[in-house]
Amino acid sequence: MSAYDLSPLLDRLEALRDGKYAAFNANLVPGAATVAMGVRMPMLRAIAREIVRSDDWRDFLEASREHGVYEIRMLHAMALGGAKCPIEEKLGLIDAFLPFVDNWAVCDGLCSSLKPKKADRDALFRFVLACAESELEFRKRFGLVMMMAHYREEPYLHRVMAAYRAFHHEGYYARMGAAWGLATLWLFARDDALAILRDDLWDDFTHNKAIQKLRESYRVSEADKALVLSLKRRKGGT
Repeated sequence: MSAYDLSPLLDRLEALRDGKYAAFNANLVPGAATVAMGVRMPMLRAIAREIVRSDDWRDFLEASREHGVYEIRMLHAMALGGAKCPIEEKLGLIDAFLPFVDNWAVCDGLCSSLKPKKADRDALFRFVLACAESELEFRKRFGLVMMMAHYREEPYLHRVMAAYRAFHHEGYYARMGAAWGLATLWLFARDDALAILRDDLWDDFTHNKAIQKLRESYRVSEADKALVLSLKRRKGGT
């Protein structure tokens, strides 16, 4: 049990509370078990940077890991991503936190906060690849989003696309992560991404959602948008 006192931080967040934003956030992040206070992201990022620069950031992580306030959980994700420590320690901290991630925003906040150093990229990739193979919804989403965001080049890209080919999950947010990831990876591995759609590897929802994401992208050509539309599955058949 950590001796770190979260009370001053909670008081600080309370002073930054925005009721309207809390209501907006509740609609944006449905299903989260945590309670949102309504503190805006730029303020949370600034606080996370302060935590990372402090001498007791490890104590903060231990104290905040299971906390029931959304902003505390998001600060944990941001501080964990930005913490300076050996990769072995970082991976252990991520592994300990992922069971408590219950929404896409904290999951993706962790992914965007992680900036792997060159020397750490292989070890982190092995970890996220294993996460992408997990049956746990947000651990799988973490793996998929991390690969999409940070491993879009060789020697990783062919293994990333193999992991996407093998995707299967019934969780909504895992499926959305796969669809978003494929639409992004199209720009780096078009033929592999197209093959996933042509080979009918995914369930109807994820397949069609990926096509929707591709058609919404400003970076996909009109010809490719027409091509993937022809691959959309219709109700009652392909």
